[in-house]
Amino acid sequence: MPDIDEPRLTVRLKTDEAGRPAFIDGRRFRHYKVVSEVENAPADAFAATFDLDPAYYDPSRTVQPQSTGRFRLETTTYGDFPLTVRLRRSKGEDIVLKEGVARALRRAYAPAGAEMPFGQAVSYITEH
Repeated sequence: MPDIDEPRLTVRLKTDEAGRPAFIDGRRFRHYKVVSEVENAPADAFAATFDLDPAYYDPSRTVQPQSTGRFRLETTTYGDFPLTVRLRRSKGEDIVLKEGVARALRRAYAPAGAEMPFGQAVSYITEH
C-alpha cells in the first residue's frame, strides 16, 4: 500500500449544477468532463506535464501548482487511456506517475454502484 504522503494521481468527474457528471454530447460519443490532479506533490515541484492520449489536439499539457500545492488539469474524455504525469522538481529527480483514467475513476466512484449517475459515467468511459 502506498505511503499516504507520497505524490498520488487522482481522476474525478466534474459535476454540473445538479451534482451529476458533466458531459458534452459529441457526434459519436459523450465526452465527460474530468479533473486530473496530483496530490502530495513535493514542495520543490514547480510544474507538472500531463501526457494524454495522442488523439487529443494538445496531448501534452504543462501546468503550474495551485495555491494548495496541487497540480490540476481539466479536460474531457469519452474513453479510457493511460495518463502519465511528470512532476518537474528543482532539487530532486522528476517524479513520474502513471494511471489509467478508467481505473482511477473506478477507484474514486466504486461505492456509487453501476446504477447511479457516477457509476454509469465510469462504465461508459471504461467501455469506450
